[in-house]
Formats: sequence, C-alpha cells, structure tokens
Amino acid sequence: MFIRPGVAPIRLQRQHQAHPHQHGGQQCRPHRRAPSVLSHRLSLNPRAHRDKTIRTRNGYHRCPPDLNTRSAVKFAVIGLNHGHIYGQVEGLLTIPGAQFVGFAAVEDDLAAQFAARYPDVPRRTKSELLADPAIDLIASASINAERGPLGVETLRAGKHYFVDKPPLTRLEDVDAIEAALQASGKMMFVFYGERMSCQFDIKAKQLVQQGAIGEIVHVMGLGPHRLNAPSRPSWFYDPAQYGGTFNDIASHQVEWFVWITGQRIKSFSSRIGRFGSPAPAPASFEDFADATITGENGVTGYVRVDWFTPEKSPIWGDVRGLIVGTKGTIEIRRTINLAAKDDADRKGHMLMTTHELPPHRVDCSQVLIEWPTQIAQSLQQNRNLLLDHDTLLHVMRQTVRMQREATRVR
Repeated sequence: MFIRPGVAPIRLQRQHQAHPHQHGGQQCRPHRRAPSVLSHRLSLNPRAHRDKTIRTRNGYHRCPPDLNTRSAVKFAVIGLNHGHIYGQVEGLLTIPGAQFVGFAAVEDDLAAQFAARYPDVPRRTKSELLADPAIDLIASASINAERGPLGVETLRAGKHYFVDKPPLTRLEDVDAIEAALQASGKMMFVFYGERMSCQFDIKAKQLVQQGAIGEIVHVMGLGPHRLNAPSRPSWFYDPAQYGGTFNDIASHQVEWFVWITGQRIKSFSSRIGRFGSPAPAPASFEDFADATITGENGVTGYVRVDWFTPEKSPIWGDVRGLIVGTKGTIEIRRTINLAAKDDADRKGHMLMTTHELPPHRVDCSQVLIEWPTQIAQSLQQNRNLLLDHDTLLHVMRQTVRMQREATRVR
C-alpha cells in the first residue's frame, strides 16, 4: 500500500457495495515506457506533494482544505497501456490520505516500469482487485477497446471507475456502461486531461460563466499530435483495439465543446482520412479527423485533430482552443506560443479581447487544478461533481458516433 507522505487523511463515506462481479476463466500517446513527465500537465515533485499541491505547467498550487469525511479512499489500477495513468495516479495521491493498494497489468515490461515508480504498491491480479471489498475506486489507462468492458466489470463489482480518455470505443459499450451505472449506484469519471489539468481552460470557464465575453457563438478546438510511429505498440495500429483517431484524440475536443458551452450536441458532420503517416502505420490508420458541431441552442463548433506535428517542433502538439462570444473572444494556447522569440516566453497562455479591453494575457497562475478534489467530494456526496452521468453518457455516445459515421475523405 502507498500513501503520499505528509498528506493528512481524507475521509470518504462508505457506500453500499454491490455484489462482486463473477469473473470468467500522446501529449497524448500510448507510452511503452514510464514517461519522465507523468502527463502533459501534471507531474511529480516530492516537495510539492508534501505541501499538498499539484504541479501544473505554471507552478505549484495548494489544494483546497481537507474534507471532513469518514474513511480514507482506497484505489487500485488496472491497465497501464497509456502513460496518462501516471498523471491519474499522482492526482489521486493528492487527495489527503488516499491509499494506493495495488495494480494489475498483463504486460510484464509495463508492470516493471510502474513498480519502479511505486515500489511499495503490490502487483495483484485483476480478479483480486475487483473482488477486494476494501477498494473504493479503480483507475485505468488500458488498451482503448478494453476500457468500456472493464468499466462494466468495475461498476458491477461495486467500485467507482476512473478511466483515461477515450473511455470506450463502441456504442454498445455506452449502453452497457449506462446499465451498469444505474444498477450499481457507483460513479464513472473520465480523465479528459487537456482541459481538466489546464489552468487556462478552468479560467476560461469561469470567465464565460461571469459573462465576460457575452453569449458563446462559436468554439474551435485543435489537437495536433506527434506520431512517433515506430514507438507505438502494435495495438495502436489495430482499428479494433484502438477505436479510431477521432474517438481517441478528438474525444478531448468533443467533451470540451459540451463543457465550455453548457450545450448538448444537436447535430454534427465528421470526416476522417489518411494523408501520409510513415511505416509501420498501416493503410487503415487515420492520421486526420475533424468535425463541425451544432449545439441545441444553435452554438457552433469545429474540432480538428491530426498526427502531423513536425519533428522539429519543440512540443508534442500546439493544442489550442478559441471561444467566440457576442462581446469578446478567448484564445487558449494550452501548450506553447510558437510565435514568441524568447524561449522563456514560449509556454502556453490565454488571451482575451472584449469591447472594453484590448488583447491581453489573462493571469491564470493562481487557478487551482480541481479534479482530484472533485472526485473526492463526489465520493463523499455520492453524486458526480466532475461531469454528471447524463452529460458524460451523451459525450461518449456522440464521440463514438462521430467516429463511426465519419466520411472518409482519403
């Protein structure tokens, strides 16, 4: 078992456990080795965690005060196939008193790398972890196609589920997850890290809610990535296991559209294509995807993702968001400002222009990364404060539909 040193316990209300399930028989890229940085925007610093802080791109920020709850949250990990799992774990460990009690992985090499990072956490089997009544939550970054079925197993076993994006790959997975959520009374959380661990997005949401740019007219999300083709595991190039580029990368942007606008998706038109990824990427691999989206109130959106970040780029992807309002605009440069001549000024930032204020950078340095506390409070209050289940199911269903119904342009 592992407890982050110097972090006081947080007490979580125990919920009724469902009957244990009976078992038979980059940024965002799948890593084959533990990354030196734990995720795009969440990394480990021992001193920071002693002070109960999360390190973000703009520095260290103190977490909210301890919650007054009843019993320490215990979590385990099943599936290490994407490096985002390190960011998920480190975020959970900032919850005061959180106990990391075990992990399971079928790949010995990934397990060895993970164990080197967390030597006090025992390697156990998936069945053992799901059957352990003391475990409250399972975190996972398994192979994309395995995440939906694992979520169903986890929920049926009476445990909450915290999964990396994309949370699933098939429409039938959405239906199965919905049924398991209703039957178990447990919760599902998805790690949409591009906005959850980004101070700029959190600040932008606050400004939108305050009416700083008026009513939202249009949003645009861009998510280019570097492929690093030879470094990818074989499952990444198997459509049945990977689930498609739109479902994988653009899941960030689809969820962001719904989250930032507060609107469900009324209609969409999506496209996918292959324009020239190098070997060993097969002919079936999609290296480009985009979509136009219309919300229920008429707000429009555009998302584009690709695997064409140039090799000479200093960052894995120049990820951006644009929010156009009736009274102003917000531009989010999440990872880098390539236009800056001074390397020290190249970190991401947020720009805002309104009728009253000229273009200016918005100071986001004091914005807290809230998702670990939101998960802890969700468990305490028995309601999903990260993203309510109706909205989450809508996002997952629409994302999979955009992948499945996309027009192949090349």
